[in-house]
Amino acid sequence: MNNLNLVSSNWNIMKTEVLNWKEEYSVGLETVDIQHKKFLAIINELGDCIADKTFKEKGHHLFFALINFANVYLLKEKMLVNSLNELDYSFFRGKHIAFLKHLQDFQLKYEKQSTEQVFFDLYNYLKKMYPEFLAYYTPSLVAILKENGIN
Repeated sequence: MNNLNLVSSNWNIMKTEVLNWKEEYSVGLETVDIQHKKFLAIINELGDCIADKTFKEKGHHLFFALINFANVYLLKEKMLVNSLNELDYSFFRGKHIAFLKHLQDFQLKYEKQSTEQVFFDLYNYLKKMYPEFLAYYTPSLVAILKENGIN
């Protein structure tokens, strides 16, 4: 049995658990929160794709969306952190590289196997990783960003 969280009001209709934005997810920076909401939307789209059994049709689109999001978001974060002398980007860089590597590994598995299990595993990885992703925005980091004009 896989780890995918499914909810059902009817045994014939299964739907993935929707990850709704919660105020507790906010890091207090609107520009960052908007990016995090986009990330949640992609995770939910992946869950819908699994529930609707459309992973073969939508797989390439979802991987493109995830990798594009990651590259754009991480590039913006890199530019931001590099512009602030008091922040060391090496910690973030290591996390970014590991995240992109995971996404690329999932994409390669999908290209070779194109199975539902790849999507289950990716969905579970992203659900588990999302709170860890938010935890990087410590109060001290947020304070530094605000002090430097990031809203």
